Amino acid sequence: MKLSFLILMGMIILSCKSQTTTDLLSLKVDSDLSGFVLQDKALNKEEDPNFGLTCLNTNKIDGYAIGDVRLSTYAYPNANLADYSNLSIFVSAKDKNIFLGFNYSSVNQKETRAIINYLKKIYPTYQQSDTKGNGESFFLDIPKLNAWIFTYQGISKNKDNSSFFSTNFIFVKKGTRMENSADTKVQTIRDYYKMMYPDLLAK
Repeated sequence: MKLSFLILMGMIILSCKSQTTTDLLSLKVDSDLSGFVLQDKALNKEEDPNFGLTCLNTNKIDGYAIGDVRLSTYAYPNANLADYSNLSIFVSAKDKNIFLGFNYSSVNQKETRAIINYLKKIYPTYQQSDTKGNGESFFLDIPKLNAWIFTYQGISKNKDNSSFFSTNFIFVKKGTRMENSADTKVQTIRDYYKMMYPDLLAK
């Protein structure tokens, strides 16, 4: 009887752990993620190819959420090997795990729409760009989170030549510069997007 009780308790604990979800929007910029990193063995430390920021990268994303939208490990059906959802968590340096933000790249169409709807509902003041039918692109400045959010979509095609959206949700600490540089001559992530998307950040 005692053994059965211990087995049951063990199953309950494992079940609770498997259901634990990290809301990425709840992570505080400048907080230390060292303990968090140790818990998720799927995270690999790399360098973001666009921003030069150190990041913790994974495509195993079932334990994460953006607001009330739970994320799911996902690869687009009958598509190229690179067409899968991926999460990169930005940190301050290779030898430090101070949280600077994240980039969630999604090819899950239903999930993407849910995240966009959530962000627009919670943060209704945003700048949106006319992408001329190529999905959505918008920018959010959120003082209470000390963060910027950039969202943009691109059109991809699977092996049947059917189109689908690849969407990037980029959350980054306000003022963060390329390569997390302290040099004021180096452009910020916002400067970079203003150069890449002048219509979006015209104001």
